[in-house]
Amino acid sequence: MACALGRLGLGRSCAEFPGFRRQNVRTLSLIICTFTYLLVGAAVFDALESDNEMREEEKLKAEEIRLKGKYNITSEDYRQLELVIMQSEPHRAGVQWKFAGSFYFAITVITTIGE
Repeated sequence: MACALGRLGLGRSCAEFPGFRRQNVRTLSLIICTFTYLLVGAAVFDALESDNEMREEEKLKAEEIRLKGKYNITSEDYRQLELVIMQSEPHRAGVQWKFAGSFYFAITVITTIGE
């Protein structure tokens, strides 16, 4: 197998850089391991949190139907009330534990480990 430096026309062989290929393999291995760790972490967080969040969403839908019936609120009035509540509590505006959010959380776990 030809050395990458030789292919670039630098006129040197891999024999002149014995640690070059080994270091690349190590770096690539670390990147693959880190990415795999992130994917597994995201899958775990997704599995733990998404079912609970879906159950909560079903409860909220049932409560919405109950409130509309009890207070005779139209869907438009209910949406307006919901909008006001969401603006006062932004963290309740949407689903947080989807795979992308779980992946982001897994990244924050890695970046906060250490000194």
